[in-house]
Order: sequence, then structure tokens, then C-alpha cells
Amino acid sequence: MKIGYSIKNKRNEKIEKDILSKLEVARLIALQRLGILPEPEERRLSAWVERDEKNKAFYEQLRQKSFDGNATSPSTAEGWNLFEKKYRTGKKGSRPFRHTLYRMVASAAVLVLAITGTYYYLTQPNEEIISSPQPVSAVQLVLENGNKITLDDPQSSVLALNNNAALHTEKQEIDYATAEKETVEIDEIYHTIIVPKYGEYTVRLSDNTTVKLNSESTLTYPVQFKGKERKIRLTGEAYLEVTPDTTRRFIVEAAGTTVTVLGTTFNVNASAPDGNVATTLVNGKVKVGNGLTTTIISPGQQAITTSGNARIEVKEVDTNVVTAWVRDMFYFDEKPLGEIMQELSRWYEFKVIFEKESLKQRKFTIETSRYEDIDKVLKLIEETHVVTCRKEGKTIYIQ
Repeated sequence: MKIGYSIKNKRNEKIEKDILSKLEVARLIALQRLGILPEPEERRLSAWVERDEKNKAFYEQLRQKSFDGNATSPSTAEGWNLFEKKYRTGKKGSRPFRHTLYRMVASAAVLVLAITGTYYYLTQPNEEIISSPQPVSAVQLVLENGNKITLDDPQSSVLALNNNAALHTEKQEIDYATAEKETVEIDEIYHTIIVPKYGEYTVRLSDNTTVKLNSESTLTYPVQFKGKERKIRLTGEAYLEVTPDTTRRFIVEAAGTTVTVLGTTFNVNASAPDGNVATTLVNGKVKVGNGLTTTIISPGQQAITTSGNARIEVKEVDTNVVTAWVRDMFYFDEKPLGEIMQELSRWYEFKVIFEKESLKQRKFTIETSRYEDIDKVLKLIEETHVVTCRKEGKTIYIQ
């Protein structure tokens, strides 16, 4: 009888030791997968793995095990039944030992499941989604006294403008050309238009010049032009159709670049992340300067100025590509994928990761609406059979 009890007791101790060992290893692996396993524990786990081939196999099994979000966790009863089958504790045995062992395993299992459950939660794809941009109309106008009004409220806006301009809300346009003209010379009064992200707005200046502003752009201009020149200040991007006037030059100042014209159609982009300003001429003639030097460009040419650099780069471009935004389009013509994804990521607000750097240099030609669903844009890219795009939350992986 004594001998039988001793054998049972030793067997129970072996089972207990085996369970505790594996639960501890599971805990360490869970922490390792979370990336928060302390270095001493890391060394301890490595030593245990190298000690025995069975240990290594158990380690690899847990390391490679994935968490299925659709799978349901077993109940406590089901888990205990599996445990009983594994260690045969359901047969004859010491009730106190079984009760104690159950509490011990259950407590340790709760800890391990809590850790691995946290890991599962943290490794699930972010529930955030990449939303399709929607045009907005909440454009702001800053008056000469510093007051701000929102131009999507016509009644209050008209009163605040005091007959200086007319609003055409259906066309997203403010018109100073039809305003009552002052008969007495006075100092220029300046207004500023602020266009938010996903917004676009047109300003018809007092000389009938039209300025279409792109998303995230600002324009400062006089209510009426006075004197011998017509000058405006721009941040962001704008497409201009300047009314000819041989007696008064039209000047656009943008991020240290000065564009001087008499009457022409052109695009100025001062929104590039690198700080460069690109002036593209559609028709007419313009002079581009950077404070150090000037150059004249012809239709179909683009002048690129860089702050602090005397050199102005001039190159031939397709004006339909450069001005695609005016038609609410993205138009990339033989452009490196890295640059395409950079522009799309700013617009759609996502993070992009290239699994191979070389993919950034692959060139693509894509034309699509700026307000298209991102999934359809990615499908266009994938139809080239050059890359695949994988979307996880607000991150897009290119491979």
C-alpha cells in the first residue's frame, strides 16, 4: 500500500512538473512573440530549447501556431476534458491532488491565455479603414479685419462681404469681377481663401482672372487691383487663367518663387514635400524667378525652382498630366510607383510599405478619379501583373 501510494505520488509529481514546465514555456513564448521578453528570460528560454529535441519541437509548434479570429475558444469544461485525456487524471486518483492540480493549472492557464489573447488582439488587422475621399465645401474666407467666414453659408457670407464679391455656391466660386467698383483710389484691401483637404475652390479676381485652388491651398489677393501690377500670394497649388493686360503685369508669389505674366494659362504647384515649386505653362509666356535668377518658359514646359538654389530646371511635360487635378483626376504617366504611392498615401491617408525597394522604381501609367475608392485604384495597379497590393487596416503592402 505504501509502495503504491509512493508510485502514484511520484507519477503525480511528474505530471505536475511537466505541466508547469510547459505552461512556463508557453508564457515565455507569448512574451517573446509580443516582443517584451526580458533578455535574461530570453537566454533562459533559448537554453531550454537547445537542451532537448523534444523541447525544440514544442517550441517550434507554439512559435508557428497562428491565431484564427474565426475560431472559437474551447470552454473550461472542454479544456478540462482534453487535459484529462492527455494526463488521464479522470481515472482513479487522489481527489485532493486532482482538485489542487486543477486550481493550479487553471490559474496558470488564465495567465497564459491572457497573454496570448493580448497577442492575438494586438496582431489583428487594424479595424480602421481607408475611406474614399469626399469633396468638401467648408472653404474659409479671411476678411481684411481678420474675421473668418465659411463660404458654404451664403446668407451670412454675402452680408460679411459687403458687396465686395458675389458667391456662386453651386460652382464653388467667389466672384470679385462683378462687384461694385470704387471710384476713389484707396489702398488695396486683401482677402485670403483657405481650402481644406479634399476641397477645391475658384476665385474670380477683380480683373476677371480665374484661379482654381487645389486641396489644402491658400490664396491671398486684393479685393481690387490698384497700381501698376497685379500681385497675389499662393501656398499649395493653383491653375490660373490670367486676363491679358499689357499695362499691368500679373505676379504670383509662391514659396520664394515669383511667376510674372501678362496674359496666359498656367499651373503653379508649391505643395511638394521637398519644397520645390513647379510652374507649368499651358499657353502664353511666363517668367519664373527664385530671387537669384530668372528664366522664361514656353507652352508645354515646366520650371522647377528650389529654395536657396540659383539654378532653375526647365523640362518638357504633358500639361494634361500636370493639370489633371483640375478635372478631378489623378494622371500618372510613366511615373515610378514609389512616387505614385507617396501621392496616393497623402490623399487617401494611409501608410505604404514596399517589401522590395526595387519595386519603387517600376513605372506605371494610371488615370483615375481623385474620389475613387482606394480598392479600385489598387486593382488598376495590380492589373499590370507587376505587383500585388495587400491592404491591412490603414497600411498597404506592395510586393
